Amino acid sequence: MNDVVDASPPEAATPQPGEDNPPPGGNDGTPPGGPPLPSPRRLRSLIIGLVIAAILAVLLFVVLRPSNSPRGASNPGIGVGATAPDFTLPRLGGGQPVHLDALGVDRHKAVILNFFASWCGPCQAETPMLAKAAAAAEASGTPVQFVGVDVNDPSAAALAFVHQTGVTYPVGADRTLKVTSVDYALNGQPDSFFIDASGHVIGTKLGALNAAELQQWIKRLTGGGS
Repeated sequence: MNDVVDASPPEAATPQPGEDNPPPGGNDGTPPGGPPLPSPRRLRSLIIGLVIAAILAVLLFVVLRPSNSPRGASNPGIGVGATAPDFTLPRLGGGQPVHLDALGVDRHKAVILNFFASWCGPCQAETPMLAKAAAAAEASGTPVQFVGVDVNDPSAAALAFVHQTGVTYPVGADRTLKVTSVDYALNGQPDSFFIDASGHVIGTKLGALNAAELQQWIKRLTGGGS
């Protein structure tokens, strides 16, 4: 007698109570056609991390951005009591280089050192006043030497500026910004340093001087005021 072969497909196993149907896709639970999705907990951690990074970036920007406060309220890189860094710069217009110590301590003279540029708006008002004060000091024999440092300025523009404003005192051309930015740690113009005959800084002014301030500093440098 021939055996009867049952060719019907096997029945799928019926899930027993307490058993979950297998998820679609792979046996490891991956969605069909893609990588596994992050869990809600991991997604929350990623979002929190991004928010913290954004806050830190904003704080860093606020700390490092240039200040909008008046420059006179800041401190220069060279403070009161420090020895004024010596320098030698090519003289604007040619001639002997501008050597700070040779103009000041070597001649036992106090120095008013001014950093300026022709493109600087406040300098355009301040420089003619400095030029007049320097000429008056020289005419009266006052032992104060004015020295200028022209900052990152095209030579033609700088020469035209000093001629127009009446500057006759020595002006060094700081084309590389080494003296301005590195030695004196300045980031804007105009700036002035008041240096006694021993080469020590007795005062600074970040921003434009007015006539009363300038006269007061001349008196202090010559022993006529406090």
